[in-house]
Amino acid sequence: MGFSVLGLLLLSLQAAPDALQPNNVADFVVFETDVTEPVAEGESLRLYDVHVAIMYDRTQRWCEQEEFREQLTWTYAADGGNLALGEFAISCRQARRISRRYRLDSQLEFIVPERRQDRWQQFVDESHPLPESDASDSPIDPDSIPNRK
Repeated sequence: MGFSVLGLLLLSLQAAPDALQPNNVADFVVFETDVTEPVAEGESLRLYDVHVAIMYDRTQRWCEQEEFREQLTWTYAADGGNLALGEFAISCRQARRISRRYRLDSQLEFIVPERRQDRWQQFVDESHPLPESDASDSPIDPDSIPNRK
């Protein structure tokens, strides 16, 4: 499974600094319904891991442009906005530190360099855990995801 071109298009439109809502909030909306799917066959990196990486990278880039900002809060949704997956408040300091530590770069084909993907997944699992879905193959229940603020 690869990235949804439409999802990334919507993401790039809504995750840009001009798309900020009042109080430094940005939408992160993708079309995939199951963000636990691997980004490609045989890969362990999930779409969710890549989405979190993009949020950190975009926050870091936004903070560079808007030096006076303290943090950016992302509202994260899948299924074209129909499946709310929580909020992520990422400070400029945290975004800069994490982006550098894991060498995140949205200009690359893979935002997380291959040699750092295992460590990135461990960071995401510890810092922004995704709740376990039930045994069926159904997408994540939005009610099971806590507010990430």
